[in-house]
Amino acid sequence: MITWRDVVAYINTRYKIAEQDGSLIKLVFETPGGRSQMVLVARHVPGGSPSEEWVQIASPIAPVNRINVIAVLQDVSELICGGLAIYGDLLFIQDSFPLANMQVNELERPLYLITASADRLERKYVGADIF
Repeated sequence: MITWRDVVAYINTRYKIAEQDGSLIKLVFETPGGRSQMVLVARHVPGGSPSEEWVQIASPIAPVNRINVIAVLQDVSELICGGLAIYGDLLFIQDSFPLANMQVNELERPLYLITASADRLERKYVGADIF
């Protein structure tokens, strides 16, 4: 079983952290074509029980008013990792995982898939690199 502390230590040894605040880590990855993509890794504790920690990986795609949300929803129906959510005025792709049954290295693939999907969707539907 891993904990949020293990996740933080793992990320600290492998990635350059843009910002970090207790239960939130902000990363910025370089993506193909000279683009970049912001990714947030957050700790969640459903019901406030510290014995049940989850990690959420989320990446913004676009302001909601600058994107055809229906088209993006149809596009993400083919993805194996990630769903759409709106936080404030931004559309994100995100996924969450319980830490109890994970090994810390199992974050790699979902982190890559969320980052790549967000960058692809931003490029396709916004046509600019805003995140």
